[in-house]
Amino acid sequence: MDTSDYPSLPKLAKMHARLAVDSRRVESLIDAQLDGIGRLLSASEAEDWQAVAHISEYLSKLTPDQENAKVVRTARQLCDELSRTEKAQQTAPKHLGSLLAACRAVRRFWNAS
Repeated sequence: MDTSDYPSLPKLAKMHARLAVDSRRVESLIDAQLDGIGRLLSASEAEDWQAVAHISEYLSKLTPDQENAKVVRTARQLCDELSRTEKAQQTAPKHLGSLLAACRAVRRFWNAS
């Protein structure tokens, strides 16, 4: 039997270890995003606009990927809106609804996975 197409056992062990490290890294990134999303939802329910601004700034600085690109984009829009508007302290910013919808979609996606 020709084994040249199959990795050796030590090579498989090394590949498995690398996969485990990558898996833990991805899980920690997802947990951080979900934590930020959860805090944003809580802050918006409490109408704590300063916290909403802080959390949306955090979310806007995330590296966009396929799943969270809309979250990052709408978080940037919300940050821009909050920085330009004095009324944001008194009423819900208009981009907040879009950001919350994007966050809920990401949360459902990751919870279903």
